[in-house]
Amino acid sequence: MSPLYHMQSRDPWFLRFHDLMASRIREILLVSPAYDAFILEEDGRLTERLYSEYSELDLSLAPRITHVSTAARALEALAERRFDMVITVVRLKDMPVADFAFQVKQRFGDLPVVLLTFDHADMEQCPGGVCPIGIDRMVLWTGDARILMAGIKMVEDVQNVERDTRIAGVQVIIVVEDSVQRYSSFLTLLYTELMSQSRSLIAEGLNDLHRRMRMAARPKILLATNYEQALAYAERYKDYLFAVITDVRFPRDGIEKGGSGFDLVEEVRKMESDLPILVQSAETHNAERADEMGCVFADKNSPDLLARIRNFLIRNLGFGDFIFRLPDSTEVGRAADVYQMEKQLAVVPAESIEFHSAHNHFSLWLKARCMFPLAAQIRPRSKDEFVDIQHLRQYLVRSLRDARVREQAGMIADFDSRQNDTRNAIIRLGGGSMGGKGRAIAFANAQIARRGLSDRHPGLDIRVPRTVVVGTGEYDRYLRDNPPPDELIHNGSDDQIRAAFLDRPLDPDFLRDLRLAFQEFQGPLAVRSSSLLEDSRLQPFAGIYATWLLPNSHPDTEVRFVELCRAIKAVYASAFSEDARSYFRGTLYSIEQEKMAVVIQEMVGQQYGNRFYPHFAGVGQSYNFYPVGQQRAEEGIAQVALGLGHYVVSGGSTLRFSPGCPEVLPQFPTASHFAKGSQADFMAIDLSKTELDFQAGCESNLIRYGLDAAERDGSLQPVGSVYFPHDDMIRDGLNWPGPRVVTFSNILKWEALPLADALKDLLSMAQTGMGGDIEIEFAVDMGDWGRTVVEGEPRRPALSVLQVRPMMLQDFADVSVETEGHSAEATLCRTEMAIGHGHMSDIHDVVYVTAKDLDGYSTPRVALEVAAINETLIEAERPYLLVGPGRWGTFDAALGVPVKWGQISGARVIVEVPFGDRSVDPSQGTHFFQNVTALRLGYLTLRGRAPAEDEFFDGDWLDSQPATGEYEFIRHVSLDTPVAVHLDGRKGTAVILKPVPPTDELLD
Repeated sequence: MSPLYHMQSRDPWFLRFHDLMASRIREILLVSPAYDAFILEEDGRLTERLYSEYSELDLSLAPRITHVSTAARALEALAERRFDMVITVVRLKDMPVADFAFQVKQRFGDLPVVLLTFDHADMEQCPGGVCPIGIDRMVLWTGDARILMAGIKMVEDVQNVERDTRIAGVQVIIVVEDSVQRYSSFLTLLYTELMSQSRSLIAEGLNDLHRRMRMAARPKILLATNYEQALAYAERYKDYLFAVITDVRFPRDGIEKGGSGFDLVEEVRKMESDLPILVQSAETHNAERADEMGCVFADKNSPDLLARIRNFLIRNLGFGDFIFRLPDSTEVGRAADVYQMEKQLAVVPAESIEFHSAHNHFSLWLKARCMFPLAAQIRPRSKDEFVDIQHLRQYLVRSLRDARVREQAGMIADFDSRQNDTRNAIIRLGGGSMGGKGRAIAFANAQIARRGLSDRHPGLDIRVPRTVVVGTGEYDRYLRDNPPPDELIHNGSDDQIRAAFLDRPLDPDFLRDLRLAFQEFQGPLAVRSSSLLEDSRLQPFAGIYATWLLPNSHPDTEVRFVELCRAIKAVYASAFSEDARSYFRGTLYSIEQEKMAVVIQEMVGQQYGNRFYPHFAGVGQSYNFYPVGQQRAEEGIAQVALGLGHYVVSGGSTLRFSPGCPEVLPQFPTASHFAKGSQADFMAIDLSKTELDFQAGCESNLIRYGLDAAERDGSLQPVGSVYFPHDDMIRDGLNWPGPRVVTFSNILKWEALPLADALKDLLSMAQTGMGGDIEIEFAVDMGDWGRTVVEGEPRRPALSVLQVRPMMLQDFADVSVETEGHSAEATLCRTEMAIGHGHMSDIHDVVYVTAKDLDGYSTPRVALEVAAINETLIEAERPYLLVGPGRWGTFDAALGVPVKWGQISGARVIVEVPFGDRSVDPSQGTHFFQNVTALRLGYLTLRGRAPAEDEFFDGDWLDSQPATGEYEFIRHVSLDTPVAVHLDGRKGTAVILKPVPPTDELLD
């Protein structure tokens, strides 16, 4: 045993832990837009992973985050008082982040500065993972609050490792990785597992003091980004090395080398021959050499990489249960804690004890539980020192019992009591993150209250509905207790996955709390997904996961509660759906990195017989991609429709207006256009179906009704008008016979409700707080508007914010694009209504609809044909150009092709051409549109109204090209030379040029 382990007094060993982590980060200065600060402040009180970690270490020293919005104000704050750490984002309004960090170091010495990045554009500020002067570490934010904890802990571990190893023998894990994305991901896993295991050490039930001390003794993680740094760490802390996790290819002598990781393993093995080492690499041929060197190997490209890392921690480092095995790997026992270890040691076969003792598994497991003196005491003892294995067994049992008794002597165990208060608008159940939707809803709720928005708009309440957020911790627990087979989650159909999840139970403790919260809910409920990545600034995942609308109308409360539980499990199942798997293929992330929270909301609206719906609902965006006439892009856009908002986000016929000039509706230039393109039906929840058929899908209890039903309900009155075809006029109100049209004139023109001004304030508030353009989903209940109330006060109209998400706008600064000056002969497509920016020159395949007589009955069959080709092209890794009539992704088959996202996920550019004689506007505000912009696809619309010089599509040229495949409705063309796509996001213009065949000179 190292001399550093010698006891200095008769005090219990764990009391030394009180002196650990002397350098703790208690005061953090966050330099960012307000929304980033809100994530830290409100998502679980500094995020559960961060806040809980510190509060368990020392309840009196919970960390405090001070937020400022600019670099200049940050420098002033640092001069005014002490901070332990600075967290900054890349895009500061008043100063380049590198200049800011340099000034911090120059003026405030070694104050740690961590750079929080949100995407790969941010990471380009530190090419190759090499941070600018002044930045100590960079981490990539994926929506998981634990990443922030990992960034802080990386800094703390470097500050404390020297002292903590010396005074208490704290162990060290060296991680070697130069990819910011990868180390941000798996360091988060490492720290989470370390915290989890530290908590599991007190399964016998001890008090907070014991918990805090044990938590402080967790292994330190040291991140190295090159060979020299990793070897220096290994040599310096060789007496405390717990494990090494290393890449194979990383810099050595300033040059990236493919064998650096194996060279490091050889050097480390000289120091500690049986040290657990995990080698990870994207080059699978390295697996053989890793095995030869006695290392565990993980393929970086494997979809279950994080699971492999977790298995390494559990199986090789002693985290998790101790599994007693025979030499042939047969399991003969299991111990979750030291007390169970004692019991198992007394009964397991002697061969198992001999096997584990020979490989030092007992000491490794004890190290993981911070029982360093006992681990050091047991490790050098071999079976040869004992008469037989029975005596070794007795020695181990006695040593464990003595250590446990000493450690717990005089300690008082805590009783875990809970208080349940469901009076707040937003309630949180379970641990972990609130997910993208939950976090954004909480942000909106806080901002609405702080800004006093309802007071600024008399006659209209602005609020969020009563909401319960089930944290991702419950999702983790559900999958841990009910692990689905790999084949199912990777290849199963939606029905198979959903059935498997519905068949497995939720945790009883969680059900107890959920039942208490459920008692406060009245009326229909929306049970929505809220994953880490969903509605985030990374990817929207809009419409990919499930939302279940529960009638909550069964007379038996228990039946309604069971329906809620089934809906939660069905949301969990959607994390592995076919759409989710297809969506992930187009991102840098894997399903394993995703975690699912669940948002349960009271639905907004009123009951009319057996149907329930709001008066109207909609989507508001702070940026208008298609401003027309007096509209300005920066004033935003809103799309509204009578009834449930599902009608809007799924691409139905809506009314579009700008909050800056709501009375101007250029979408419909004439009354006849209005009558033809106006909303003709609406969606509502069917309350007669008191129990859902979950296998029938999320929309199984939604019914579409004609406007006549809304008129009978009285809900058409605030938004309806009458069309007079003889004089081609629309008259506001419903006082005449004739075709009804949804104009919203009472609200937008006559201001029966200050909707436009309220939306303008909401969009501005969220845009400012989130530091960028945003989108909100809302629903409006008109209360008792237009009714005579005999008793009591009439209910005021209420605008409820249901969701808030960032919009993904492309940066135009670095790419110059020219879409003008191309001849008609060279042009395949041209439009002045386009989304996207930049050049694309790798598209060889064109998939386009050839049928000219499509209707609402045939477009679903078009979707199936496209889906089949999409799957083939994805497997071949061939991005393609998709062309078709009307609106792609709409739920209304009469407006376009009703594809799901997974059916066209391989498309790089999408072109919408006129649908027969019907001009369909682009799908701004839909889930489909969110995904198009977030994935930075090209999105072109030809409406058939513009002059020929503004719009053009040469379908005849495509028809003349040889077909790779021809089907009933579509045609697939593969071109030897790719088309050239030029998108000018500044002007909203685009041109697609026909392939230019290589010249003979180039061929030579």
